[in-house]
Amino acid sequence: MKKLTRSAFQRAKDFIMDQGRTLDQRRFEFHFEDGPADAVLAALTPYQNDDGGFGHSLEPDIRTPFSSAIVTTVGFQILREIRAPASHGLVRKGIQYFIATYEVSQQVWPIIPPEVDDAPHAPWWNYENSAETFGQFLVNPRAEIVGYLHEFSDGVPTQLLKTLTAAVLEHLYSLPDEMEMHDSLCFVRLAETETLPNTDKVWAKLARAAAPGVARNAEQLTDYVLKPLWLVPSPESPLAAGLKDEVEMNLDFEIEQQGEDGSWSPNFSWGDQYPEAWRTAKREWQSRFTVDTLKTLKDFGRIAQKGE
Repeated sequence: MKKLTRSAFQRAKDFIMDQGRTLDQRRFEFHFEDGPADAVLAALTPYQNDDGGFGHSLEPDIRTPFSSAIVTTVGFQILREIRAPASHGLVRKGIQYFIATYEVSQQVWPIIPPEVDDAPHAPWWNYENSAETFGQFLVNPRAEIVGYLHEFSDGVPTQLLKTLTAAVLEHLYSLPDEMEMHDSLCFVRLAETETLPNTDKVWAKLARAAAPGVARNAEQLTDYVLKPLWLVPSPESPLAAGLKDEVEMNLDFEIEQQGEDGSWSPNFSWGDQYPEAWRTAKREWQSRFTVDTLKTLKDFGRIAQKGE
């Protein structure tokens, strides 16, 4: 079993502290140095707008300062990661943003606003045709948002939550077992919600959906594909047993992918679009991915201890 060496871990830490975002520096300290959750929350605060939504390149591929549903879900991924209390201002304002921007007639949240086009962005984040690109938003970002409305339910109208939950689960069970990669991840984040009822049936559906789409070997992982570790981010995941071999392969692969500078880099790019902005976005992705990867390796016991 491969492990990240202590020197490799130090290189990763040095990259984060020298070149990473302040947010990721605080996340690293939270996970590895008993850093306070309040420091992560303070670093996340500048990304939240007055309307409660998140923007300002928190998702590096979307450079507009304006709020969007998708970037707000990224904010809530971090709030969940550090177990932020539902009473915290960032959480309360974010939940109110979701309630205020919900489109009742379609029972969805548009994934991005028109303002995305006014700032540099990845080619897959064009506003035009976004509804068609993202399946009318019935899964991405809706399923993930419903999870956060359950997890931080203070202030969420009971009937709204009941109606949305029924709609999302009905849609999930109507889908074929093989589903789009990002849709799978949205459903996983929904299922990871501890307060969601009847999760066993959801996980059973996701286990069937994972089988045809997940990467099975290291060669596949060099492309932008569904990584086993995205479905099984920790050993406690209900999908862990069914993807044990794939997860072990993925862990070995990630250890091998560390760059000379200590970081983990995205295996995608913006092509010729906004080259200067892409350089900034790439560095931000490296910052985030390096913390994400170290946390995953830690959770699976894949970081060598002193003396190993």
